[in-house]
Amino acid sequence: MLLRSGRRLVAQEEPGRTASPRRRSRARSDRHRLAGIPDEILQQEILPRLPAKSVLRCRAVCRSWRSLASDPAFLLDHHRRQPALPLIRSCRISDVSGRGLESRLNAIHLRSAKLGPSFQFPFGGSFAISASCDGLFVVFNYIICNPATREWATLRQDAKRIENLIALFRHQPSGEFRVMYWRNNSMELICRQEYYMLTVGTNNSWRVDCPLTEVLAEEPSIFGAPVLLNGSLHIHWRRQSGVHYHRIRVFDTVAETSRLMIPPPVNPCHVMHLLDLGGKLAASTSNDGMTGMSIFVLQDPEHDVWSFQYRIKLPVMEIRRFQEQGDWWAKVVSEEGDVLVSCCGHLLQCDKKGNLVAKFKYDDDMPMVIPHKFKESLIQHTFFQKTKNKN
Repeated sequence: MLLRSGRRLVAQEEPGRTASPRRRSRARSDRHRLAGIPDEILQQEILPRLPAKSVLRCRAVCRSWRSLASDPAFLLDHHRRQPALPLIRSCRISDVSGRGLESRLNAIHLRSAKLGPSFQFPFGGSFAISASCDGLFVVFNYIICNPATREWATLRQDAKRIENLIALFRHQPSGEFRVMYWRNNSMELICRQEYYMLTVGTNNSWRVDCPLTEVLAEEPSIFGAPVLLNGSLHIHWRRQSGVHYHRIRVFDTVAETSRLMIPPPVNPCHVMHLLDLGGKLAASTSNDGMTGMSIFVLQDPEHDVWSFQYRIKLPVMEIRRFQEQGDWWAKVVSEEGDVLVSCCGHLLQCDKKGNLVAKFKYDDDMPMVIPHKFKESLIQHTFFQKTKNKN
């Protein structure tokens, strides 16, 4: 008998008792069928299409499958084939007194219009995702974890918290995961913010040039999660007081240089979100984030040329059936123009034509679409191994 962990359980068999002929025959038949599938078909066509949980179970079938499903090249191919799923965060009261809050995080499968089960983390209570990349989440600004494998480690070797975290990314030349953050320097009179990089799992940090303010006395006001494309972080920041503006800074994670990018022709007072549409930088804009939004795509990155793609008009009357009063929030979450609408007690899914596709009931006040996506990964990382060795 096989447990979920893959360990064989023998203690339940009575001493001296052998397996029944039917059981032995069934086991031989299963092994015969498995042996008839070529390893190339398994590794290239069958296993990469399975979700991470199923791949982990396949490792317990036999030694050959375990070897195939643990190969680094296979794990990378499996990760590339997984869909990037939008994430929904909600909170609920966790105790009778009504003072404790418990956060829940779910991924939504847009094509099947299904809400996935809540992610399991090695901690409880209320939490928020600070950054994400390649199936990894940063939580509490000092923990990095992989929900697919339930592994976790601290961002820094000394476990210190990193305030003002901007992004998590994979450095292509070295394969290292790094985080970008900023901190105030009260000794500086001209530029009060300093920007740093840190290699995950170490205390190795260094300063970089990536200013995210135009007024020296202001602190960076980053809006949404940076978009990583072609080795560069596209960071959107805005000014909400005084003279409004939208700014985009492009930070090359390899050369560690940055430049300002001209944003799309958007009213400075309007809402704008950056997103990845099929490998191109895009922006969704709206005057109120409720009735509709326009989609712009960056056609020429070298000359910052944007083009208008289409406009999404939300079904306001349909949404009012679920929320009679107050505001709701809508966000484009896919290349096909799918929109998720957060309203009181419900999450609504609409297509780019404004048709209501699905609705999800929440017991919480308002589920929120967070600016991160989840793409399952079973790739092994050294910083997780260090944590296992300590324990």
